[in-house]
Amino acid sequence: MSDIVDQINDVHREVGSRRVGEPEEEARTVLLRRTYDAAVEDVWDACTTKERISRWFLPVSGDLKPGGHYQLEGNAGGEIL
Repeated sequence: MSDIVDQINDVHREVGSRRVGEPEEEARTVLLRRTYDAAVEDVWDACTTKERISRWFLPVSGDLKPGGHYQLEGNAGGEIL
């Protein structure tokens, strides 16, 4: 059990807001920060590749690039800013 608690505690979390779009509207932002014992390129690939995201989170569909839209299966979706 402590392994799960340690993993949760290893993540820094911030919730904020910013203005986006035309016309500008208020939007919510979420920042999660954690250090991993892995190469930056490998971590980035795990966070931005559909097949790898589904291994550690939920299946995701969409266009995973800035300006694209995503949908987590049975959950949240949105635009990638």
